[in-house]
Amino acid sequence: MRSLLCLFAAVAICALAGGTTGRAALDPVASARGPDVELLVYEHHDCVYCQLFRRDVLPRYQQAVAMELPIRFVDIAASGNEGPGLARKVDMLPTAVLMLGGREIDRIVGYWGPDNFFKLLAHMRAKVG
Repeated sequence: MRSLLCLFAAVAICALAGGTTGRAALDPVASARGPDVELLVYEHHDCVYCQLFRRDVLPRYQQAVAMELPIRFVDIAASGNEGPGLARKVDMLPTAVLMLGGREIDRIVGYWGPDNFFKLLAHMRAKVG
């Protein structure tokens, strides 16, 4: 119950700060602002927390968010920890990076569980307007 209240408080703050209004303000995963917005998730096949992310977060993400904010998984072993448009190196896995026009807007570092992930994602998405 407490996490639900925190979620609604965060959404209300975003709305008051000039974020979305109306029904979208109640939706913590309101639509992204264009086709050039995507979420990159840096992972490694041996990473236990990356596996937990795929198990616990990905199904809910695919149902609620994927149509509006495409997700792409990046194997850090194949790509390295520095990618085009990243503000800094990826030091911890999994790392979810919100990209807009090929540039990093914000990131979620580490595995925080599904509820916290979606709260953090709502804050990040508010930055893209």
